[in-house]
Amino acid sequence: MLPWDTRATVDVDSPKSEPPEYDLWMRTPTVAPELAPALTAYASDLSLIGTALRPLEGVTQHDSGTAFSSAVTAHTVWFHRPFSTDDWLLLRHRSPLLAHGRCYGRGDVLTAQGSLVASFAQEALLRFRTIA
Repeated sequence: MLPWDTRATVDVDSPKSEPPEYDLWMRTPTVAPELAPALTAYASDLSLIGTALRPLEGVTQHDSGTAFSSAVTAHTVWFHRPFSTDDWLLLRHRSPLLAHGRCYGRGDVLTAQGSLVASFAQEALLRFRTIA
C-alpha cells in the first residue's frame, strides 16, 4: 500500500488468529525534511484496523467491504523529535480493543537505533456483515 520500501515482521493479512500486534519497517526515498511528518502520518493510518482484526480467525483487512465495513473516526499523531523518513523507521502497532462496533489502536514510531520519534492512536467504526 505504500509507494516506498516496507518490511513487515508478520503478515497482517493472515487469516490465522494472532495477537493484535503488527510491526512495519518503512523507508522512503530522500525527501525534504518537512515532508517526514506527513509521510509518517499517512503510513500510521493504514494498518491499525488490520491489527485489531488479527485475533479474529478468518478475517483480515482485505475483507473490508465484504465481511465488514469500517471507517476511521479519529487519528492522532504526536511528533516528539525531528526525524528522517529516508532512514528505516519502525511503526509498532498495538490494538488493545475490538468491541461494540469499534476498534482502537495505538503505536510508536522508532528509529533503527530505537529512539522514539512519534506516537499515534486511532479509533474506528467496525461493522460486521450480518447474515440473514
